[in-house]
Amino acid sequence: MLGPPLGRALPSAQPAIWHAYVAAQFVHAEPTEHARYLLALLGPPLAIAGMLLLRGRRVRANVAAAGAAVAQTVLLALVATALVAQQTHVYGTAFTTEATGHRIVLLTPATLAAAVALALLAAALLRDGRLLARAAELLRETSRTRWAASALAALLVLVWLASAFQSDATIDRANAEVGENLPYWSDEAFSVLNGHAPLVDFHTQYGHLWAYLAAAALKLLGTSLAAYAAVMLAGTAGALAAVFASFRRLAGGAPRALVLFAPFVATSFFMEVGPLSNRYGPANLFSLFPIRYGGPYVLLWLLVRRVQRGDGGTTVPLFALAGVVALNNLEFGLPALAATLLTLAAVSDRSRATLARLGAEALAGALAAVAAVSVLTLAVASSLPHFGLLLTFPRIYANAGFGLLPLPALGLHLVVYATFAGALVLAAVRLACGERDAALTGALAWAGIFGLGAGGYFVGRSHPHVLVDLFSAWSLALALLLLAVARAVARRPSRRPQLAELLVLAGFGVMVCSLAQTPAPWSQLDRMTTATPAARRAYPAVKAVVAQLTRRGEPVALLLPLGHRIAVELGLDDVTPYANAGSMMTRGQWAEAIAALRRAGGVRVITARRLLFPECAAFLAAQGFRPGRQSQAGNGVYEFVAR
Repeated sequence: MLGPPLGRALPSAQPAIWHAYVAAQFVHAEPTEHARYLLALLGPPLAIAGMLLLRGRRVRANVAAAGAAVAQTVLLALVATALVAQQTHVYGTAFTTEATGHRIVLLTPATLAAAVALALLAAALLRDGRLLARAAELLRETSRTRWAASALAALLVLVWLASAFQSDATIDRANAEVGENLPYWSDEAFSVLNGHAPLVDFHTQYGHLWAYLAAAALKLLGTSLAAYAAVMLAGTAGALAAVFASFRRLAGGAPRALVLFAPFVATSFFMEVGPLSNRYGPANLFSLFPIRYGGPYVLLWLLVRRVQRGDGGTTVPLFALAGVVALNNLEFGLPALAATLLTLAAVSDRSRATLARLGAEALAGALAAVAAVSVLTLAVASSLPHFGLLLTFPRIYANAGFGLLPLPALGLHLVVYATFAGALVLAAVRLACGERDAALTGALAWAGIFGLGAGGYFVGRSHPHVLVDLFSAWSLALALLLLAVARAVARRPSRRPQLAELLVLAGFGVMVCSLAQTPAPWSQLDRMTTATPAARRAYPAVKAVVAQLTRRGEPVALLLPLGHRIAVELGLDDVTPYANAGSMMTRGQWAEAIAALRRAGGVRVITARRLLFPECAAFLAAQGFRPGRQSQAGNGVYEFVAR
């Protein structure tokens, strides 16, 4: 009821998206859906407010017990309905052309059955005091078990990241989705080597600041695809190390952390497109790991560390890092910043003086982040950052509706939402009850807030593969809920899990089932050592065509996948302020590229046939460009030369 009027009140922008995208049903503005999600975000705070209002009031024990039973039954019914719906939902023409009329089932009936069996097994273990004590003894941390568990965690990460490593010799044999998406992430880094500066004269789609970091490493290691993949995978490994360190602190040792960490990694890298030996998913989706998740997970580790140590020092450095994370990527960075601030406020003594000091330090940290980014862009481009560039793609996607898909009424996304909401509400209950483990309480709050905020990423483009992109945040919340459930049940005289606790155990069972997707090391070794013959590689062929059409040092607009890398290796000045034509969905973006070309004194536009719509060609003709030579290299290369 409230969604439509609130949706009409939200800010809107209508950039002139090319008609070819509109005709292909790739543009769906969804203001009502966005407004309804904003309203849904009020659910956990309202539940917490209701809990606080009832706290201390006299309620008959049988009434309280009945209310809890009804609430948990409703939760079970919601989860069951959502899981059935994701088994039966058919995506129609608004999905994507290749998936019209298809079903995409992320959690199969076999997975759900195994998860239920694992939940019942875990419940039996929790009820048996002797078995529980024996398990606790086996998982007790000693010097030897700490190193063994850490080594196993590192080996697990290495095996998973091997599935994401690519080189120029293997990329042509990679999963088609990898080759299709790789240019969008990698050219953000190569654009810096090409003389551009994100937040100044280049519009990054994913990581505004990761581009600088990756470019600095590539300056040392070279411009090969293997070097780029190694840099990004090193960042992913660092993010996962931060999660393992957080689990170790919260669970009470490395062996227990490994029990949480192994399913977490497997679920974080849940396969989107197969086969298992040559997959596509979050592991090789560098726009997720490390660009989106890397910074937030380091923030979580620092937060847990601070709360556990009871450090009363300044939080300005922590908020400075949180500000940098937010400026790198708004979609995940802003929720991480908000989660850090609200969690620190919740686990403090919440006095007026403490909250005022925390607010002042958060502001100081944010200003420090802005200052640091300003110094960076001044050093690289002799210009202050233009923070309006942070909103280039949010306007095109969120406001104009490019690439958005309608949200199904029922589905697995409701289970994910309920998990985040449950983590946040449980954190509030633990605070109200004075639970001693403030670090776990804070981590639960952080995971709930971060997950609910990052959930907007899926609400925008409600593709089941985008939901998989949230599985890492979801599995983090489930792992933390498992810790809270295990400790609560162990303290209970009956040791009998409640219905909602059984749901958490089943959720963790789903995570355990994800371990079945662990890549076989020998299959990845075979993939990484099976090279495409040099004469059949697409990138060198396109690069050779560009070399024939240009001269060294020439300013040119390469509207090609990997155009900025080609420019770096050929010594060209690619003035394109975007990754390639695939990132230029609007007439205004093309006009911006042409204006940059003219300012640089260039006359040549080179693009791929599949990225050149007839209306784009007509636009270039109206700007005074005439078609030049053509080549069949790669996907076909066109040259447009100004009159």
